[in-house]
Amino acid sequence: DRHALRELACRYARAVDRRDWALAQTLFTDDAVLVGPRFELVGRDAVVRGLASVERYRATFHAVLNQLFEIEGDAARGETYCLANHLFDRAGEPRKLDWGIRYQDRCRKSRGVWRFERRELIVDWEQELPLGAPARG
Repeated sequence: DRHALRELACRYARAVDRRDWALAQTLFTDDAVLVGPRFELVGRDAVVRGLASVERYRATFHAVLNQLFEIEGDAARGETYCLANHLFDRAGEPRKLDWGIRYQDRCRKSRGVWRFERRELIVDWEQELPLGAPARG
């Protein structure tokens, strides 16, 4: 179960970063709730539409880090740490917005598959910087 919950978080990161909204649909219960700063989305379709707002960025990169869960049967509550990078342009200059995130997760297992029932996005810190050119070697 712990491995499956870790994979669920990794699939979420993949879905968002690759803009794979079909994959995102498989990660949430029908009645899922996604909460974050200044938003609350209710229902799988609303959640996936909300995730698609990342398309305003040129690219994103979510790295899933620490994860702890308490599992009771087919229910799990836990916390997932993440570093999220967002690339965009401002006035023709490339920029990078970094977030230190903690997700407060509630998951449910149905027919052997874990899905997010509720995911709360907490941004602990953010930093915006100019994006340098890639190193050449």
